[in-house]
Amino acid sequence: MAQVGLKDLHFAILNKDTIEELTYAVPEPMVGAINATINPTVNTQEVYADDQLWESVSALGKIDVEVETADLPLTIRAKILGNKIVEGVLVENKADIPPHIALGFKSLKSNGKYRYVWLLKGVAQPMAEDYTTKKDNVEHKTPKLKLTFMPRLNDGEWKHTADEDSEDFLGAKTWFEKVPGDTTTQGV
Repeated sequence: MAQVGLKDLHFAILNKDTIEELTYAVPEPMVGAINATINPTVNTQEVYADDQLWESVSALGKIDVEVETADLPLTIRAKILGNKIVEGVLVENKADIPPHIALGFKSLKSNGKYRYVWLLKGVAQPMAEDYTTKKDNVEHKTPKLKLTFMPRLNDGEWKHTADEDSEDFLGAKTWFEKVPGDTTTQGV
C-alpha cells in the first residue's frame, strides 16, 4: 500500500536508557505535520574470493531523519533542542545539549488504514532557518527539524512500525500514550 498522508506527530523525551531501565516522559503532540523522511545509513563490507563475491556483511549506521511541520512553537523547540525560554524569549546557547527523544506519527495508507511509527532514540540538530521578504506571491517557509536516530542501549531497537489493518495489531488507540518499551510504572 502506498502512503498518502502524515499526521499526529508526537515526541517524548528519553529520560533513561540503560540495560536495566528504559523510561520516557509522556508523549507530547507537535502540530502540523507536513513531511517526515527516514534515511538509515547502512555500512557494507564485501569479501571477494575465487573471482566472485564471497561474503557481504552489512551494519546499521546512523539514521538521519528530517521532519517538516507547519509550525514549531518556541516551547516545543526549546524542549527538543535543549534551549531555554526566558520571559517569552527563546535563548539558544552554544552550551545547550539537546536531549534524546522518541518521535511518533501515523501515516494514512491508500487503503484508508493507518501505518503507525515510533522512532525510539534520536537527538535534534540546531535548526537552519530561512526568512524571505514578502513578494506578490505568498511563499510559505516552514520549519524543518533534522535529527539523528540510533538504537537504544536497553534493547538495541530503533524503530517500531505497525499497520492498523494487521489482525494482530491492537494498539492503535493507545499508540501515542506511551513510547514502546517504556518501563515507567506510574500511570500515564
